[in-house]
Amino acid sequence: GHGGQKRAFKVKLIGEGVNDYSGPYREIFTDAISDINETGSLDASTLGILDPSPNGSVGVGESRNLKVFASCVSSEYGEFLTDASIMEEERLIRNHFSSHLVPRNERVRDLEDSLSFLGKLVSTAVRHGIPVDLSLPLGTVWKRLSEEDVNDLETFQEIDLLTFNRLQISKDSLADDNSTTEFLACQQHFFNAFADGLSSVLPVEVFSIFTAFELRDYFCGNQEIDVELLRSVVDYEGYDGDEEVIQYFWEVLREFTTEEKKLFLQFVWARSRLPLKASDFEAPFKIQKDTKSASYEALPSASTCFFSLSLPEYTSREMLRKKLLFAIKNVKTMETDFSTNDVEVEEGWRGL
Repeated sequence: GHGGQKRAFKVKLIGEGVNDYSGPYREIFTDAISDINETGSLDASTLGILDPSPNGSVGVGESRNLKVFASCVSSEYGEFLTDASIMEEERLIRNHFSSHLVPRNERVRDLEDSLSFLGKLVSTAVRHGIPVDLSLPLGTVWKRLSEEDVNDLETFQEIDLLTFNRLQISKDSLADDNSTTEFLACQQHFFNAFADGLSSVLPVEVFSIFTAFELRDYFCGNQEIDVELLRSVVDYEGYDGDEEVIQYFWEVLREFTTEEKKLFLQFVWARSRLPLKASDFEAPFKIQKDTKSASYEALPSASTCFFSLSLPEYTSREMLRKKLLFAIKNVKTMETDFSTNDVEVEEGWRGL
C-alpha cells in the first residue's frame, strides 16, 4: 500500500487520520525543503542553512531566486587568505586548500552537520523520484558535482552581479580580494559537507557523466510549473474535458503566479515541482467531478496520494478562482482516511 511511490520509510502523521499511500511521504520532503528555503526579516535565512544570493538580496541580475550556503566565518579569515607577505609557493598551496582552512567553531560545525543532512534528504527524495525545490547555483554546486571546469568570475556573474561588475571595472584579481576569496572558500567548504551527505545515498562518482544543467534538472525537475505539461497527463472522471468548468480551471491555473502554482501542486500532489517530461509521471493527474457536495459553495478537495483533484461544477470562472485559491492557501491538512483519537495521538510513532 504505497500508491506506487518508491520510499525509504513510512510516514505517520500524528493526530491526522491519514494513511501513507505516498502523499505523506512526499509531503515531508516538500515541507522540509520549504522550511530550509524560508527567509525572515531582512531576507535572512530562518534556519540559517541557505541564504538568498547577493543578487536576490539586492534585487539585481537574472537568477534572483538562487540560494547560497550560509556564511558564518569571521572577516579575519578573508584577511588570512589574502595575506601578501607569504611566498608565492605558499600562496598557491594556501589557495588550493583554502576550503579546508575555514576556522571550525561551533556554528561552522552545526552548519556542516545541517548541510550534510540536507544532502541526505535531497538525495533520498531524488532517488525516489521526488524533485526538490532547491535553487542552487551552477558555479558553486552543480558544476562541481559534475566535475566541470568552474570559472570563478562567471560564478560571481551568476550570484553577485555587483561584485562581478566591480571586478570587471577595477581589473582586480579574485585572489587579491578579501571578500571574494573568503566567499568562494566558504562556499567550497560547505559544498563539501553537502556533497558528503549526497554521497551517503547516491553514487556521486558517476555524476560526471551528466552536464551541470542535466544534473540540476535531474535533482530539481522543472523550475517553472508547466501547465501544458500537466494538462498533457490529465485524466477526467465524471467530466469529459469539454465542460465550461474544466476550461475555467485551466485558464485560472495558467494565470496563477509561480508561487500559487507551487501551492496548487503541493495541494494535489504534495510536491512543488513537476517532472521534466510526460513520461516521467508515475501516474496521471486526475480531475474528478465532485458529486458529494450539493452546493457550488463547496471547496475543491484533493488526494495527494493519488494525484487527484475533486472539482465541483462551478458556474463561473470567478467562483472557481476564488474557491481554488482559498483551498490551496488555507487547507494545510490532508484528506482524512480514518478518524483519530487521543489514544492514537498518545501512541504516536510507536503505533506503526
